[in-house]
Amino acid sequence: MNLGVVDRIRAAVYEVEHHTRTITPDAGQYTGEESRVYDWARQHTAHLKTEQQNAREAIIYRQGLEHAIAAGDTTVVRKHPCPQCGCWGLYWREAAQRAVCVNHYCVDDDGVSHMWELKRLAHDHIARKSAVARCAT
Repeated sequence: MNLGVVDRIRAAVYEVEHHTRTITPDAGQYTGEESRVYDWARQHTAHLKTEQQNAREAIIYRQGLEHAIAAGDTTVVRKHPCPQCGCWGLYWREAAQRAVCVNHYCVDDDGVSHMWELKRLAHDHIARKSAVARCAT
């Protein structure tokens, strides 16, 4: 058994539980299986405003990206457009723990490629998904 994986799962469960209990204190402590924590969080926050539900979903989505990268699948960042230029040229830079845009025009004032935390990619992904859902209804 890989204890790093166990620690990662425990930290993810704690983060979701803490977030849920912060925005809905009456949710109580989570005592179920680790694999059910997302369902528990959604159940206890379903009545909240869209922005709060999107924040929950961004945490869940980011954790999914983190788990995939930890398992060796860094291609998950390629499925997201660059938040700066919009191109589909992101790759994972392990040393920086960030997604980096490969577009040579997408650089900061110092000429360094833009880099993005998974938190930002997750937030943008959920925001796009929510916007599409609003437009579709």
